[in-house]
Amino acid sequence: MPNIFYCTTEDKTANFDEHETNHLKVVRKNVGDEVFCTDGKGYKYTVKLNKIGKKRSFGRILESKYIEDRDPFKLILFAPSGKWERLRWLLEKSVELGVDKVFITKTAFSNRNYTNKKEKIELVIRDSCKQCIRYNFPEFEIIDFANIFKFTPKNTFFLDFNGENFPENIESDVALIVGPEGGFTEDEINLLRKNFKSLTLGKKILRFETAALVSLSYFAIKLSKI
Repeated sequence: MPNIFYCTTEDKTANFDEHETNHLKVVRKNVGDEVFCTDGKGYKYTVKLNKIGKKRSFGRILESKYIEDRDPFKLILFAPSGKWERLRWLLEKSVELGVDKVFITKTAFSNRNYTNKKEKIELVIRDSCKQCIRYNFPEFEIIDFANIFKFTPKNTFFLDFNGENFPENIESDVALIVGPEGGFTEDEINLLRKNFKSLTLGKKILRFETAALVSLSYFAIKLSKI
């Protein structure tokens, strides 16, 4: 059950697409009910439902309030474009942990093409934001490994068996680069080592989504994201 709904707005009207209309029906909302909504851009709306159609619904906005994002620092994830089931799970958990932006990154050993599945990815992020009540939806982009360096902040880390321990103090934006199950190529590793700090999670070999979740959880706590 969604804790809030997603809508687009026009004047005093909140519009719900087919996906949201289906959710309204699943949770048995009726015309005249009041629901809480967001546009994903920081606004919280109280909406009275006027119509629930087959594919579209709308309501009257009774109240709107901007929910300011008070987190001082950003948390960024570079996730490998691996198998959809695992990437989907990682996207959901990343949203819950407060990640601000996700770069789905095609590496030599992780080159699935999600360019034509942006709407599918947006729905995963949207539903996760609704579940954990986030009014500012994280952004995402699909990039090639060679373009990583255009988007990384000063404090960027990547996971490596030969890396160092996680830092105790963090007082800036943080980015985490996670490799695919097949690992990075030698050339990719060399580029990462020249530009970023490497971190290790210990002795066990973890799936990429597990390694990412453990690391993001640490950074999310340090940055007060959760």
